[in-house]
Amino acid sequence: MTETIGCDVNWHLAHSQPAHLLDYFDPARGFAGQINPLVSRFRDIQALCDAGDGDEPLMQLRNALAFHLVKMSRWWGFDFCPRGLTGVRNPLFLSYVKAHAARVVEDESFFDLFTMQHHMHANDAGHILVLGRDDRTVPALLYGLDGQKGFRFTSRANGADIAWYRHSYPDFASAWLAARTIRCPGERLCDTLPERLAAEREHAWARSWHQRYFHRAGTRPVVQLYTEAYAQLSVCQSAFGRAEFETIVNDLAFKIVRTAFERAMTIADMIEEGGTMDMNLRVANGVKQRARTFIAACVDPCRRPEMDTLLDRTIAYRPRRCS
Repeated sequence: MTETIGCDVNWHLAHSQPAHLLDYFDPARGFAGQINPLVSRFRDIQALCDAGDGDEPLMQLRNALAFHLVKMSRWWGFDFCPRGLTGVRNPLFLSYVKAHAARVVEDESFFDLFTMQHHMHANDAGHILVLGRDDRTVPALLYGLDGQKGFRFTSRANGADIAWYRHSYPDFASAWLAARTIRCPGERLCDTLPERLAAEREHAWARSWHQRYFHRAGTRPVVQLYTEAYAQLSVCQSAFGRAEFETIVNDLAFKIVRTAFERAMTIADMIEEGGTMDMNLRVANGVKQRARTFIAACVDPCRRPEMDTLLDRTIAYRPRRCS
């Protein structure tokens, strides 16, 4: 039996701090498994504040989560509309972000770089805000953001002078992958260079999926998107790329199941309606299993019981009777 987590005020204060949910400097942890709990916790805490249950510590936590939603959108390069994602009007949401930034110097600097650039030589690619140091590599890597909002890195520092690598990158994971590729010739395991180059290429494919992660369904059926992502997964050559596309495919499988549930259809009927795959019991069950994997790995634990229930109530395949 699935245990239901009691997400009250005290629970959130103990378990919903951004540091518990996010690891900015380890893209291998993935994108969806961090952003989904972040969105869920913000919504829950906003509801508590709206109900009058929130005192100053909870409101500060709400503001911090709002800030980190904005930061994550820049860090991973996804499109983000506060009202569409959280139900909070954009000006009110922005007031939460600014209230948090006013309390935390490092976060205020990050926010300023993407807005007014009061602290930067505006639009100057040579003026770089240091984001932090990743000591999990040898030598340690230093990451930054330049005045043109590009991510940068270096592994070389001579006293106070930092020699940043000349290229910038559109999201942190791209810079993180490039840093490992650039360092490879100086390492003993240089046979990993082809995989690192493949990881960079495959992450570039994944970026367009991350950007659209929170888009509402457009004109293309989710089954078609699933088929396209599955095809890209099948040609991935790096562990990083495969992991990214496994999550993308599993997310789309979950969207197929959720849509089937909402429309009172079987998963097989949804796939057949999409018209892009040969339909059989194995395919329908495979989609359902991928959806289950996505829930276990990428859905907020506070939401998993209801998502598991949705999945259990969705029929994968109903055999056709011979006429």
